[in-house]
Amino acid sequence: MDFKSENKTIMENSKIEWTHHTFNPWMGCTKVSPGCLHCYAETLMDTRYGRVKWGKGQPRSRTGKENWRKPHQWNRAAADAIERPRVFCASLADWLDDEVDVEWLADLLSLIAETPNLDWLLLTKRPQAFARRMKAVALLTKHPASVLAQRWGEMEQAPPNVWVGTSAEDQIRWDERMSLLMSIPARVRFVSAEPLLGRIHMDGIRPDWLIVGGESGPGARPMEREWVEHLRDQCDERTAFHFKQWGGVDKKTAGRELDGRTWDQLPSITS
Repeated sequence: MDFKSENKTIMENSKIEWTHHTFNPWMGCTKVSPGCLHCYAETLMDTRYGRVKWGKGQPRSRTGKENWRKPHQWNRAAADAIERPRVFCASLADWLDDEVDVEWLADLLSLIAETPNLDWLLLTKRPQAFARRMKAVALLTKHPASVLAQRWGEMEQAPPNVWVGTSAEDQIRWDERMSLLMSIPARVRFVSAEPLLGRIHMDGIRPDWLIVGGESGPGARPMEREWVEHLRDQCDERTAFHFKQWGGVDKKTAGRELDGRTWDQLPSITS
């Protein structure tokens, strides 16, 4: 896979370096692995603002109609764009969370289908839930997303504007989730190794795109330079490398340079 540099565009609508927009169809989640320990979404939406309670059995909170209209606005604005906008979904939830109303997921799939000028980055810590969640949507035979979910869930046809990713903060999570990720049909498959909590060897399974970053904020767990370099050095023509941040209590001071430069590689997309 060839690499290309990330272009800065006027479409920037997110503070996350590797996306243009962030869309949250709902809020709330349950912690499932060590990377969740200092979850910023929980700190923000539960602890600070009290918008939703975190944890198993707690109701997820769907965002409002105005928020759901935004992707249509981005899609219209992107009709003549040089670079396709990337939409990260979801920073305050997990799109494959089993505790989310299946009709909400169906609505999200319909929204993705209705916005073909956007590339949707669907990141999950639950790749094992993909087949059963698609099957659940497929059973909603009167919903417009039913056929899409059936085809995707049966590994026949993926939405052409979807990139599917999983989080892998250490070797255990890499080994658990990578084969599951690679079984999901998608134009691009990516991994977020953030917060990176240990040394990871990719072995023979390589994603199209690898995002690496350290934990930030109070109580941030340290990330070793060697862990980052080891992952970077494993990337070749198959895997584009993006280094997001060193993290720490003051992530702005720590910056995001590695070996004197920033790493903003993107996977090149072929038809």
